[in-house]
Amino acid sequence: MGDNFIKRLLSDREGQRLYFREDLIFEVTEAICKTMEEKGVSRAELSRMAGVSKSNITQLLTGDHNMRLTTVADLLFALDSRLEVRPVPVDIEVSSILDSTASVAQDEWTFVGSVATQSCNYKAIQQEETHELTRAA
Repeated sequence: MGDNFIKRLLSDREGQRLYFREDLIFEVTEAICKTMEEKGVSRAELSRMAGVSKSNITQLLTGDHNMRLTTVADLLFALDSRLEVRPVPVDIEVSSILDSTASVAQDEWTFVGSVATQSCNYKAIQQEETHELTRAA
């Protein structure tokens, strides 16, 4: 099911643009979540450290709101980290994209409506993210 969706999405330039936009959002959000997990920081703690409300942290980490670069920088700075950014050529070969998505174990994916999303393994976020994603669907 996911393979057909990705193939259809990548079949035209607009779909490719949307795919790579969502991929970037996912990567940035995952970087923040992983850093939080590695440092043992909860959303509540990050909200205090960064001076942002807990509900705003939840919205940002569930992808409900577009995160500004300044917000990304502030959250990572609060975690004593920074994001390393470098451009890479866009690889629109569908088979390579499908191979990269297949590397994630099947049990790490959750279906929200008809869309597969990677389950969050971070204890401090998992329950509320699941609730927020279900509510958003």
